[in-house]
Amino acid sequence: MARTTGVLAALALIPAAAAAQNGYSFIDADKSAVRYGVADADKSAVRYGVAPMKPAMSCAAVSGLATADTTILSARTVPAADGVPEHCRVTGLIAPEIRFELNLPANWNRRFYMHGNGGFAGESPEFGPRPMYRANALKQGFAVVQTNTGHDAQGEPLASFALNYQKRVDYAFRAVHLTAVEGKRLTAAYYDRAASYSYWDGCSTGGRQGLISAQRYPQDFDGILAGAPVLNFVDTVTQSLWNGLVLSETPVSLAKLKLVADATLARCDARDGLKDGLIDDPRKCDFNPARDVRQCAAGQDGDDCLTAAQSAAVKTIHEGLQVNGKPHLFGYPIGSEATGFSTTAGGKMTSGWDLWLTPPPGGKSFQHAFGDSFVRYWASPKTDPAIDPAKFDFDKDMARFVDARALLNATETDLSPFRSRGGKLLMYFGWADTALAPLMGIDYYEKAVAKNGPQTGEFFRLFMVPGMFHCRGGVGPDRLDGLTALINWVENGTTPATITATQMTDGKPVRTRPLCPYPQVARFSGNGSPDDVANFACKAPD
Repeated sequence: MARTTGVLAALALIPAAAAAQNGYSFIDADKSAVRYGVADADKSAVRYGVAPMKPAMSCAAVSGLATADTTILSARTVPAADGVPEHCRVTGLIAPEIRFELNLPANWNRRFYMHGNGGFAGESPEFGPRPMYRANALKQGFAVVQTNTGHDAQGEPLASFALNYQKRVDYAFRAVHLTAVEGKRLTAAYYDRAASYSYWDGCSTGGRQGLISAQRYPQDFDGILAGAPVLNFVDTVTQSLWNGLVLSETPVSLAKLKLVADATLARCDARDGLKDGLIDDPRKCDFNPARDVRQCAAGQDGDDCLTAAQSAAVKTIHEGLQVNGKPHLFGYPIGSEATGFSTTAGGKMTSGWDLWLTPPPGGKSFQHAFGDSFVRYWASPKTDPAIDPAKFDFDKDMARFVDARALLNATETDLSPFRSRGGKLLMYFGWADTALAPLMGIDYYEKAVAKNGPQTGEFFRLFMVPGMFHCRGGVGPDRLDGLTALINWVENGTTPATITATQMTDGKPVRTRPLCPYPQVARFSGNGSPDDVANFACKAPD
């Protein structure tokens, strides 16, 4: 983590790439009741009326569809390769700086698919796993679009683009909306037929983008998959600075975090009736690091104990940001210190705190870097990149982000316009997420139920994933296909009662579990293997 502009740009993108999606959309497509119309055109035509469409114009002719606000930069045919069908790849620019890429398959299933961004966005279509997202959707016959949200993270890393107010608005919501509108327009012209269904798929920032689309532009998508949405963006990112400052002042090593994780499991693992290395609801764990982890003798330190200051730091992260002596936001979950598979740390087995909360040697954690950059560039009415974020006054300075909250936060709970037009919203959150506080998702869902009524579950459901880190990875089953469940819901009327999640080790499935619509939880029957989804049922919490 060298302190150069190039590495800052990489820092802006690495967690974004890991967090843009869960990565497992379409893995259950072959089991879906809905046929996407590529291999099963006859069945689709009979059951759903969505037989594959052929282009009505040449790929090159798409260049002629430019408007005063939309420039087509290129339109070229990409030959079939590696299972990805032939398609027309269109790149364009929506004024002033919103870049987008639209991919139109030679055999279209009459569905429109858009995937989201991560972190502060600004990614190119070829960065990280984004080509994989594109390829997976094209293989199923979807028209696929993505956007950089109006800036380039290589030139404007982290939050630095926010010096430009237009780019703030584009990042907040305008770029996704206009890209969806223009993507649909070009798709309809290319095939001489409008899309029958449109879907959003994103996690983290992508989850926020999905929620804010449902709230501001309910007509844009028929189905929205919102994973771990950073819905209270402003307070989350300022809390990220708080966490970074806490753990910079009092570092807690990965070895010490293992002590915390082991003590947490020893105290709370079996409270759900099954000792399986998972805490299914951290709210029910009364863990206290000063009481439950071996304490170092006064004046001493070592990897086999916590100092008093380290115990206090861990507790502070669990409790969350305090403003004027009162809790301001939700803390990070007990048990998230556990060692699991981490995409953020490069696909290795490590603590869920590694890099998100615990910094690398000589550098900042991702949370610290995000929070640091945010308070420099997003304040209003005046930004000051030269300020020292270490001197940020949380009791007084939070008021500087009133405008940012109005733009960025996806906290509106009245979803009646989205519901009225038949939209379906599926949200998921990992219980061991260390990028975003999982309770933020539960809080939003509960408020949405209170606002929209007891029938909210007919169009909006939340699935909590025990042991999962940010969007994917962790210590339990994290391989889930929420998108196929969403499509079944939208097109077939099949409300998702469960979603099966799988845990993989060395490429092989080692555990399957049902994910249940909140507030239900999965409970073991007491018979058969506790690693088999068939031996669990969704029940009301104890």
